[in-house]
Amino acid sequence: MNHQARERRRRLPALVGGALLLPAAAFAFAPAAAAQDGVVYSSDFEDGTVGDWAPRGPVSLAVEDGALLTTGRSADWHGPSLDLTDVVEPGGVYEIALSVRFADGSAGEALTATVQRETADGTSYDSVVYQAPAGAEWTELSGEYSIASPATSLTFYVESPTVDASYWIDDFTVTELEPPGIEPDIPNLKDVVADDFRIGAAVDGRDLVESSGQLLNKHFNQITAENHMKPDAIQPTEGEFTFDAADELVEYAEANGMEIYGHTFLWHTTQVPEWWFEYPAGHPNAGEPLGSSDEDRQIMLDRLEAHIGALAEHYGDRIWAWDVVNEVISDNNAEVYRHSRWYEIFEGPEYVYEAFRIARAEFDAVGATDVKLFINDYGTENPGKRDNLYGLVEDMLAAGVPVDGVGHQTHVNLNTSIDQVEESLLKFADLGVLQAVTELDVAIGAPGEGEEFPQLEARLIEQGHYFRDLFAMYREHGDLLESVTVWGLHDGRSWLRSETRPLESPLVFSDALRSKWAYWGIVDPSVLPEIPDEEEPEYARVQVPLADAAPEIDGARDGVWDGASTVATEVTVEGSADGAKADVSLLWDEAGLYALFEVTDPALDESSANPWEQDSVEVFLNPGNAKEGGYGEADGQYRISFSNVVTLGGNGPEAGEVVSAAAVTDTGYTVEVHVAMAPEQAAVGTEHGLELQVNDGTDGARTAVHTWYDPTGLSWNTNANWGIAEFVEEVEEPGGGGKLPTTGAALTAAVAGAAVLGIAGVLTVVAVRRRRAAANWGD
Repeated sequence: MNHQARERRRRLPALVGGALLLPAAAFAFAPAAAAQDGVVYSSDFEDGTVGDWAPRGPVSLAVEDGALLTTGRSADWHGPSLDLTDVVEPGGVYEIALSVRFADGSAGEALTATVQRETADGTSYDSVVYQAPAGAEWTELSGEYSIASPATSLTFYVESPTVDASYWIDDFTVTELEPPGIEPDIPNLKDVVADDFRIGAAVDGRDLVESSGQLLNKHFNQITAENHMKPDAIQPTEGEFTFDAADELVEYAEANGMEIYGHTFLWHTTQVPEWWFEYPAGHPNAGEPLGSSDEDRQIMLDRLEAHIGALAEHYGDRIWAWDVVNEVISDNNAEVYRHSRWYEIFEGPEYVYEAFRIARAEFDAVGATDVKLFINDYGTENPGKRDNLYGLVEDMLAAGVPVDGVGHQTHVNLNTSIDQVEESLLKFADLGVLQAVTELDVAIGAPGEGEEFPQLEARLIEQGHYFRDLFAMYREHGDLLESVTVWGLHDGRSWLRSETRPLESPLVFSDALRSKWAYWGIVDPSVLPEIPDEEEPEYARVQVPLADAAPEIDGARDGVWDGASTVATEVTVEGSADGAKADVSLLWDEAGLYALFEVTDPALDESSANPWEQDSVEVFLNPGNAKEGGYGEADGQYRISFSNVVTLGGNGPEAGEVVSAAAVTDTGYTVEVHVAMAPEQAAVGTEHGLELQVNDGTDGARTAVHTWYDPTGLSWNTNANWGIAEFVEEVEEPGGGGKLPTTGAALTAAVAGAAVLGIAGVLTVVAVRRRRAAANWGD
């Protein structure tokens, strides 16, 4: 097969861990008759038997007067259970309803209805109704439920947090509200963009069967293996190659006329087995970590050659392109390259150059000379990271390294600037390389488990507008793009979905395999409704006074700080609410902003290789308070550890320089920071976006994050949700008024649900709706 670069011509439910639960019908307390149409299973116990019901735990089940009584419970999970494996089909939407009451004289105030879902990935527990109030009178509980992909088993059960409670159930029904299957009559996505680029999806074997396979075949003409071509999947043990799971995807794609994009040879995460970085069997230091000698580097190169060579021999040109290296650019713009084990062993980026040389040689050796070789990374819309990746590719091309293309992962959110995404495409076009969007998703900012999300439908509509504008830009530059791949077939298969974030919905199709507003934003934007208005939050504000004299940046509190405004990092974004926090004093002068963090943290840790997982503080500054989304030209993220190691994040090219000092104290540490600002910004009456953050590291992992105001965990990615600092000559109230607003519900109510999933492109955002200059939103 010869795969050349192509010629160019110009309502969603809430979800839990792959299962779907509609929040609007979470539970009801008034008795209601179940609809007869669409009932696929029912139990009314009128025959006097328990039927298909079975004990969950050592309980007794008995039928009396046409209802099922559970007694003898000794744990909260004990109760009656029912196998629904053959009742609930992937992609269908079902209402599960039953009547419940506690037995006369029994303790208990609440009942929970749950489905235990077993898959090849493990066990999940999907709450249909969680701790609904119940008493001695009959109450109906109901919830809507769906699974996105096949399950090994589905077991419904009823439990109570009161461990010795006894209770009745009756009139159990499962009603099919929406039959499984795709929408056959809507336009095929691949046909809509056929003149511009291929449209792909990241998949695994679960996506090839039943309705999921129909969705994939109808709308996509390219696939990427989500995990089955990564190093741990292909070569879990040195010299032992496993191709079965990857072969299934390749054979399916070929049988259905789809192209295949390979992902990935070289990576830095736990999906690269440890043996890659250890001395091999037979070596005097077998099993010990490799060093950085020439011999050690050669071991790495030999392994890379064997790994890529095996894939080249096995697949040849059946896969048209490969991510040769993935995520080698640092999130710290100042250090340019990610300090992974690869980087440490080679003491620099030479391994990237060698990986491409090896890949070209191995594919050429098997006659696959047209296979395209890509470098892939996330955050390429960030100006600083974009420039660093550009510099690497430019240097490789100048050195004759055979890099054919650049992959832009594009894990973004509703506040990400589309202008910046476009600027990346245009910048790399100057190098003449191929380009692809490789891992697209657009997070809507769903809150955590158990949190209400009344903005869900509004966010989905806004997401539709975002996809409209994003794909309009992509299609305008279709001559620059080989393909656009979404990272998952539907929302239930997104990596952003988890049991702790059950409502995140970043893709084009819903768990029920139905088209979302995101789909219609691509296919027919004229059907999009207007974005519902959300109340603009009252952002936290602080008045920052003019300093009497510039503080000496030495990590110590001197007298000049006595006149400062002070705010506290009390918003829990991630981890324990008891984690490290700080009081932060703020001053300014004509040279810029000053901040003094006084951190309470009894145990200091910097053992992680990732600076954001070390005990550290961060200052985020958006001069002028533009809140345009993404990072502007002068925006900066400045991270300083307790040992005064400075790392920079998504800084724009005009971001001010930083000077800092740190000192350990009896209760934690202090960090003193100065961020330079332009003269026109460092003036009385100016306002600036500001966020302050404390990272708590423990044993090499980040165990807590606290901020002054932004609850989203996305300060590193967008300035849209930061507080506001007003530069004044003198403050009008003690402390500068820097407390959280009492009416800023749009952000502050979401604090409990906000969480950071990691700096590596994970986007868990509580977005604030606004119309951005970066995208033509219309109105």
